[in-house]
Amino acid sequence: MSDKPESSKTQLEGDIIEPLLQKDFLSQLPEEIAFHIIAYLTPWDLTVCSGVSRTWQRICEDDRTWRQKCLEKGYVKFDAPSCRFLGGWATNRANEQAGITIFSHMDLQEAHQNRREREIAYGQCFERSSWKSLYLRKKRIISNWRSRPIQSSTVLKSHDEYAIRYPQIHSGRIVTRSDGYTLPVWNVDDAQPALTLTGHMGAVSTSQVSDDGKYVVSGSTDRTVRVWCGQTGAQRHVLQGHTSEVYCMSLHGTTLVSGSRDGTLRVWDIVDGKCLHILTGHLRMVNCVQFDGIRAVSCAFDFTVKVWNVETGECLHTLTGHTDSVYSLLFEPKRDLVVSGSWDQTIRVWDVRRGTCIAILLCLRRGYIGVQLRGNVLVACYDNSEVGVWDIRDGGSCIHRLQGVNGHTSTIIAFQLLDSRLLVTSSFDGSVKLWDVDKGIFVRDLVRLESDGFGSPIWHLEATETLLVCSVGSQTGTEDRKLILIDFDASYP
Repeated sequence: MSDKPESSKTQLEGDIIEPLLQKDFLSQLPEEIAFHIIAYLTPWDLTVCSGVSRTWQRICEDDRTWRQKCLEKGYVKFDAPSCRFLGGWATNRANEQAGITIFSHMDLQEAHQNRREREIAYGQCFERSSWKSLYLRKKRIISNWRSRPIQSSTVLKSHDEYAIRYPQIHSGRIVTRSDGYTLPVWNVDDAQPALTLTGHMGAVSTSQVSDDGKYVVSGSTDRTVRVWCGQTGAQRHVLQGHTSEVYCMSLHGTTLVSGSRDGTLRVWDIVDGKCLHILTGHLRMVNCVQFDGIRAVSCAFDFTVKVWNVETGECLHTLTGHTDSVYSLLFEPKRDLVVSGSWDQTIRVWDVRRGTCIAILLCLRRGYIGVQLRGNVLVACYDNSEVGVWDIRDGGSCIHRLQGVNGHTSTIIAFQLLDSRLLVTSSFDGSVKLWDVDKGIFVRDLVRLESDGFGSPIWHLEATETLLVCSVGSQTGTEDRKLILIDFDASYP
């Protein structure tokens, strides 16, 4: 064929090859093979290819295709989108409250119009593929965090003299601790108080909500652990045995491990209210404990991290190497990884199956170090206005330091790393900021107090994929104690 004139080759391509290329091969294949081929396309390519023909559209928008895309990203179904920009949320919008600025906040009329437009688009997509609509919704939530105007916010004010701190979000409720002896509980959807858990005779120092929402457990300076009904607020048990403040706890199912200033950990059955084991070995106050149902990992002022078999009460490993108090702890059971942050200016990564240290990360400053981990990316918050981002592989390396002209101007008090690899931070400077930890860049400001944190900084924050809760306290006792809530899913019906 190569000996033929150029014009003959052109004619051959036009007469034979091009018609073959123009055939709708996908519609001629068995359906299972067609779906297998389509599975290799990106979501963007699927959207483009759905316009080729009705057959392509049917395959590209089939629930099986988009289910696979969702599972590849780890997207799972969750509750229906809320109407939180209405009702109590509309009445108490945060940007209308004195002293609070929510950046890029839509007015209510614009939010209503946006909602109507999204409802039409969402409804049409949902009819074709519920999994595709889920995928688009997840992507939009991330976009809402990153750049889109915020449509929904509200403020919950404390009705007593005490600050509300350490918010925990679960099943449409927010459980908080007060500076007093109580645990106020709030309904998210109507932005109203739901319950107040009372009974402790000392300040509440730690609390947790069970995964099914049936139980709230709390520890206190009164040396007790208390178990509450998560629905009615009724006190179920008072667990006694610790001889000093109950400082930390970790709940898995109905088994609780509590750590105390007395240097011990206790294992409890919160249904029966019985102590199953007493774990002894730490020489000073236990700061943190993490429990996966079988093993518990604890750290203490005695410079050590210990790994326990909770079923037998046996200490499996004592991890030594820190030269000062260990203040923070992460336990990732699937990879047998523990990360500990110490006052000695180091973060250590441990293999708890072998009981060995696999990485030592050196920090710039001596002081408290908070740590959070997603995959191989570790975020460490030092006792100043700087955040470090580390890759824990191959001995560990610092890849970013989050600071600069857009950074906080005072000590970072709280932070949370989301599954989307966005980081939310709050500071004594009265601001909440958003960062991209993969790129190591500032994304945008979310909240600022007009007082710039003087008198009432943002003490704590908690975030789910769709909801951010910020706890505003008072240093002077002259300002309101409140929670600021922002819903990043309100734009999607």
